[in-house]
Amino acid sequence: MKRLAGLFLSLALLLSACVSPTRGGVLSQSVPSADQVARAVLSACGLEAGQTQTLADQTGGNPPEDYLTALYGLPDGSWEDYAVYLSSPAQAFEVAVFRLAPQADPDAVAAGLEAYRQGRQDTFTGYDPEQAALAANGLVLRSAGGDYAALLICPDPGAAREAFYTALEQGAPASTPAPSATADPAAGRTPYVDPERDDMTLYDTASILAAWESGDTSALSPYDRAIYTRAAQVLDAEVTGDMDDLERERAIYRWLTSHVAYDQTHNSLFSVTPRESYTPYNPLVEGIGVCLGFASTFQLLLDMAGVECITVVGASSGSRRDHAWNMVRLDGEWYCVDATWDVGRDETLWSYFNVTSDYMAATDHQWDYASVPEATAQFLEPQS
Repeated sequence: MKRLAGLFLSLALLLSACVSPTRGGVLSQSVPSADQVARAVLSACGLEAGQTQTLADQTGGNPPEDYLTALYGLPDGSWEDYAVYLSSPAQAFEVAVFRLAPQADPDAVAAGLEAYRQGRQDTFTGYDPEQAALAANGLVLRSAGGDYAALLICPDPGAAREAFYTALEQGAPASTPAPSATADPAAGRTPYVDPERDDMTLYDTASILAAWESGDTSALSPYDRAIYTRAAQVLDAEVTGDMDDLERERAIYRWLTSHVAYDQTHNSLFSVTPRESYTPYNPLVEGIGVCLGFASTFQLLLDMAGVECITVVGASSGSRRDHAWNMVRLDGEWYCVDATWDVGRDETLWSYFNVTSDYMAATDHQWDYASVPEATAQFLEPQS
């Protein structure tokens, strides 16, 4: 990873050695660079450049410009200068400033940045409400002259906005793009459309369950044997023979939400999430997983414990993001559970344990409503 100081020095030398065109003609000494504007925004947020990473840092030496079109949806050639500062994959913080090329369409650039901001909000929805709120409050700004654009996802968007326009020494334009609505109030529930962003194919656990029933693991692959061994250890430690179905479910949910962490590679713009995190392997063996990994692990453990359970593959964020959770049948009634969105929470703070379908729909879950059982019973309190 290049040192920030070296990057900034190179940028300063490059800017001093050449004259770049702007939307109005030739770049003069009075025209701020994108990096100067971005640093002013960082300062307004109480941060220094060294407390963040540049796009070049996070792309590991790959040409950062390749990501501007892929990530932000900016047409190639629509910018002539840029500065992007980010935090870790576990955080939504991001400051991106662009000085646009003469031929750029400022409205199209702003629309691309807004779609990206919405996508970052979707990334953290449910998994990390604090970071989702940070992205939700993010701003997409354009300069009054249409020659600069910015994406500001930071703790103090008001101060960041003021710093952006102050650095350009101009007032804010009359309006900025607003996110489009996604809910369908007439239907009562947000219509479900498969986002098709992730491979949400369920892992086949039939051989593991057959081995559990027979006690013979000789036919298992090394991969399935590792899943089987760890699952058996969890059940042995968490479930006792005198527990009823609700107590077994609760014990397994407690273990899953307290022992498995969300795989942060899924939040990263520059990492590929391993397939093992979508299956019971990584949650059980490595202690990390994504929503489908949590759901498939929960179902496997409940199947082995003799509690009826299904996995629901649906969506969140207004059907813009793939998501998966479970339903459990207790005493003939179905209940919804979402271990992923309760991960790391104390048991007294669980929000998605044995709730109704209406509650799930009201908390940004979407699914094929006609093909999944409807959970209507109220939350079951465990017997004392």
